[in-house]
This record gives sequence, structure tokens and C-alpha cells, in this order.
Amino acid sequence: MEDNITIFWDKKINTEEAKKILKDELNPRFIEFSSLLLARTNRPKKVFNNYLSQEAFVRNWAKIKLRMRENKWNDRRIIFWDEIYRAVKKNTNIKGFRELKERPLRVDSEIKKICDQLRDTRKKSGLTQMALAKKAGLSQQSISFVEQGYVNISLRTLKKITDALNLRIVLEL
Repeated sequence: MEDNITIFWDKKINTEEAKKILKDELNPRFIEFSSLLLARTNRPKKVFNNYLSQEAFVRNWAKIKLRMRENKWNDRRIIFWDEIYRAVKKNTNIKGFRELKERPLRVDSEIKKICDQLRDTRKKSGLTQMALAKKAGLSQQSISFVEQGYVNISLRTLKKITDALNLRIVLEL
């Protein structure tokens, strides 16, 4: 795993202090450190074995995710940890856990058309989501969510996908 120096490089804190904060959900810096940890690594086994309990993660995921979004951290990391959250909560009986409400998905019809075109082009090109993800430098989950219209993607992400599919982006007035 990335060592503590890499993960909390800007906090000037040693490993034991960081772990102490992450073991105490009532610590005022718990959400700050949890969101930093998850924004800077994508290795759940190491996170849960060394820093953060699965129970604390599930109980606090809504607040952690909000903090990650406030700081405009990488959406791909948030999507990744959201999937981990779903898997962990499904397999864990956690005391004090509050279920996150599923929000109905509303996808604008114009956006859905673009997403469908991207998916159709990928399939016609004979690419799997994973192959397109590698070619575009994204995660497979990101490609899946884009194709379904689940996320607002940046123009940079759209360009990565269209470049990987040899498409051009054209805006009409």
C-alpha cells in the first residue's frame, strides 16, 4: 500500500496519529482523513486492514463522499468507492448503519442519446468496456456509468472516450 507519507504527505502526521484519527469516528478530523485516504488510494483490502474499519466506512460513507465532492476530488475514485460501499454494506451486518436512499435516476433525453451513441460505437468497434477504458485511461466502471448516463462527466473525460473511439465532438447551434 502507499505508505502513510504518500497518503498524508500534506498533513505532517505520523502513521500512528493518522490511524488513531481513523479509528475514532467521533474525532473531528475523522471525515477529513477518511476522505483523503479514499481519494488517494484504491486498495480496499489495505485500507480496511490498516486504516479504516468496514463498519466505520459504511456508517460514514455519505459524509466522506460529500467531503470528497466538496473538494472536487476525482469522480472516478468516488465511483470506485461507491461500488465498494455497496459491496461492503451487502455483506456486513453493521450496527448504527443508516441506509442511503436510492435516488431515482433521471437522464436527460439528449444526454441519453449521446451515451447510446458512445455505447453503440464501442460495440461496433468490437471493444469491451474494459478495453475502451484502458484505451481511454479510465476505469471500466466509468465507461459503464457514462454509457448509462449515470454521471455528469467532464469535457476532458468525454474527449478521452471520443478519442479512444476515433470520434470527433461537434457542437451545433
